[in-house]
Amino acid sequence: MEADNERGVVSLGPARQRTVLAVLLTAPAAVVSVDELVDRVWGPALPQRAHPILHTYLSRLRGVFAAAGGPALTRRSRGYQLEVDPSAVDAHQFRALVVEARQAVDDEHAETLWHEALGLWRGAPFADLDNDWLRAVAQQWEAQRFAAALDRNDVSLRRGGHASLLHELVAATSTYPMDERLAGQLMLALYRCGRQTDALAHYRLLHRRLVEEFGSDPSPRLRELHERVLRQDPQLAAPQPVTVTSSPSAGAAGPAGATPAQLPADIPVFAGRTTALRQLDTLLDTSGDPPSTVVITAIGGSAGIGKTTLALHWAHRQRHRFPDGQLYVNLRGFNPAGQAMSPPQALRTLLELLQVPPQRIPTSVEAQSGLYRGRLAGRRMLVLLDNARDADQVRPLLPGTPTTMVLVTSRNQLAGLVATEGAQPIRLDVLDDADARALLTGRLGAGRVAAEPVAVTQIISACAGLPLALAIVAARAATLPEFRLAVFADELTDSHGRLDALTGPDAATDVRAVFSWSYQALSPAAARLFRLLGLHAGPDISRPAAASLAGLPMPQTRRLLAELAGAHLLTEHRPGRYAFHDLLRAYAAELSQTLDAEPERRAARHRILDHYVHTAVPTACVLSSYLKPIHLDPPQPGVAPETLNAFDDAQRWFLDEQPALLAAVAAAAANGDDIHAWQLVWALRDFLHRRGDWHAHLETLHAALAAAQRLADPDRQASAHRNLGVAYRSLGRAADSVAHFQQALDLYTTLGDKRGQAVVHAGLSITCENEGRYREGLDHTERAIELYTDLGDPVGRAVCLSNKGHFQGLLGDPEQTLVSCRQALGPLEEHDHRDGQAHAWDTIGDAHRQLGQHQQAISSYQRAVDLFRAINSRHPHADTLNRLAETYLTTGDTDAARNAWREALTLLDEIGHPDADDIRKRLES
Repeated sequence: MEADNERGVVSLGPARQRTVLAVLLTAPAAVVSVDELVDRVWGPALPQRAHPILHTYLSRLRGVFAAAGGPALTRRSRGYQLEVDPSAVDAHQFRALVVEARQAVDDEHAETLWHEALGLWRGAPFADLDNDWLRAVAQQWEAQRFAAALDRNDVSLRRGGHASLLHELVAATSTYPMDERLAGQLMLALYRCGRQTDALAHYRLLHRRLVEEFGSDPSPRLRELHERVLRQDPQLAAPQPVTVTSSPSAGAAGPAGATPAQLPADIPVFAGRTTALRQLDTLLDTSGDPPSTVVITAIGGSAGIGKTTLALHWAHRQRHRFPDGQLYVNLRGFNPAGQAMSPPQALRTLLELLQVPPQRIPTSVEAQSGLYRGRLAGRRMLVLLDNARDADQVRPLLPGTPTTMVLVTSRNQLAGLVATEGAQPIRLDVLDDADARALLTGRLGAGRVAAEPVAVTQIISACAGLPLALAIVAARAATLPEFRLAVFADELTDSHGRLDALTGPDAATDVRAVFSWSYQALSPAAARLFRLLGLHAGPDISRPAAASLAGLPMPQTRRLLAELAGAHLLTEHRPGRYAFHDLLRAYAAELSQTLDAEPERRAARHRILDHYVHTAVPTACVLSSYLKPIHLDPPQPGVAPETLNAFDDAQRWFLDEQPALLAAVAAAAANGDDIHAWQLVWALRDFLHRRGDWHAHLETLHAALAAAQRLADPDRQASAHRNLGVAYRSLGRAADSVAHFQQALDLYTTLGDKRGQAVVHAGLSITCENEGRYREGLDHTERAIELYTDLGDPVGRAVCLSNKGHFQGLLGDPEQTLVSCRQALGPLEEHDHRDGQAHAWDTIGDAHRQLGQHQQAISSYQRAVDLFRAINSRHPHADTLNRLAETYLTTGDTDAARNAWREALTLLDEIGHPDADDIRKRLES
């Protein structure tokens, strides 16, 4: 690790001091707590005086930066912040370039960006630092580098760069000898360089390694490439270097022209389903290329029959026919927890995949459908709607364009879609003996299957030809290659008939036998965790949440989750996040109901809700620094809440956990746990408001209100009404907003809660402003000032004084604006309320601008901008930059105006705000 400036390389001090800096640089501009710094720098080998030593290193780093003109290292209330622009750090610049390259419209531009990104690498990250935490970070970064190199290789090969790429591909293959995507790239480069024999030899080498080490064949895609190289397919010939430009439809993906490619990964071994694949091919081919009519294909069949597997396999095979992108949504129609995705939720997900900012998504289903159809119009796309419950769930998601194909999978026949929408049904049955044998052969190898034909027949019979059951048996047998297949056949036969069918008419008796067999092979602790996971309401679960659910330490939970994933009873579908097949979830819940006592199940549900509440409440306060944490009872023993001190980490946690948190709210309310339900909604409210996720926001706030009413708690009812007032105001529904604010005000007045009354009056003032009722808004603001004065709350009073100045300006009295805001600044500065200071300076800037005092306005706006930047308040920051730019333009300084608008545009694009288009137009003009 090194740093430099215009004078050359800067000395960063001894290794441990450089480690401190490295830890800070992994999260530039974020606040890292002292405890996190100590833990990451020393780990378990903690010295006795770690904190004083840390402060010494930080002091020295400040001196280094001061001498070299480097960034500020600032002490914050929660830790330390290195105020460095991420673009000045190679690792973060690399990631930004990767995002830009993946969104590039043409391959020529993309290849330039890839080379620039990969050119930032100068060896292994942190190679000169002996630190476990940094080694783990380095491994993640290396994985990102390798993924970027693979993407760059694809672009270079498309542009005819096989010769220049060949040496690097050979070197990379020695480091990643089993990576099949890299192997395919090397084979293609060798073939195009006239070395067909070497390409075929590399395939044979990889094939032998896969068989010897994993007992599996190469993927279908690599096998297909091998066959094409073997027959010298003319389409593999080297292309001439060209610049690829996008079609007009491709640009509709979003501001950067990104093409959505949302299909989950294809399975490495696919067998059978020849007839169904041919049907799908025929439907596509008879519809033209691109399809000339909408084709809605409902792939029906029971749970575990392979509907999703077939749809994904075919979609990957034909993705080249849909160059404008592929969308995928799991509608969770048969989620055992009962949390099927509603049409508005599904439309919102699809629109976000199409790069529509959350704030631009309408509130009604009809308007959402219209926007969705408009985004798909004229685009050659595939939409895969997985696990649909019924036709009503699907209809709003159907495009109105003849160029888009839709696949729908469901356990139901979806007769309504067939009758009214012209859907073409493809119904799957269990695999016949030949296809079942092909599946086992693909996973276990031809030799092993051919050696024991009787045992294979018994396995197929016991699994009733159900693909899911066969896949689990094959996975189990593949992990025990020293066992004869007869061993597995005997165990299946022994269990046959002992277990009842899974609940429901569409599950075969023998599936439970297979599940039971895998379950019984677990350690007792893993079996208990498996059962308890069936109680979790969310679609997936993180490692820390699983640890709290089970009441176990994280290291032990990590091992147990790995055991469950190794037994194919759980899938780690994203790093650190685990999900069930819904049959397995139902089986786990049923086992818990049978084997776990009710007090233990109740305790587990309490622990997981405690985990989410005790993580979400403080994390919400990181996202919104003005929030004061609500009172929480201590968590149950065994609960280990997560600690997230940086804004970006907090936001990422809420994004990852949003589906689980929404499911937890519903589960808590359904189980009569109104305290947890209300607390979770309190924690979610600002995040959902920032996201503009109005539907989930309103749904959860109404759940909080219902919980507070059941609790007969007027204080919580008032809080819920107040928050509903804010939400309805954001939706432009002023009458509903005022109604809820008024109910909150009545409750707070009855309670004698002056602070609550003050907050409501402040909220009503903003609603009045939005409606153009400035005098009424000023009255509410002045009433809030009176209440805060009675309370002896100088900060609340100062914030409202600043708001009063804002209304005075709106009413045409900028001189009084200056008086009010200057009165507000003293207390705000004294109490370090930077958000309040920023808004006050912004309002002062408005007043000077009204008075024609442009230089004073510019100076005031700049002070507001600096404060907004420091607290990462992006929309107000952009809003002030816009007014600053307009003021610059008035003075004739077009360069300064352009720079301010560019910065504002960057901020608005980051949060997907609709105001970005207005700024973009200003820049273009």
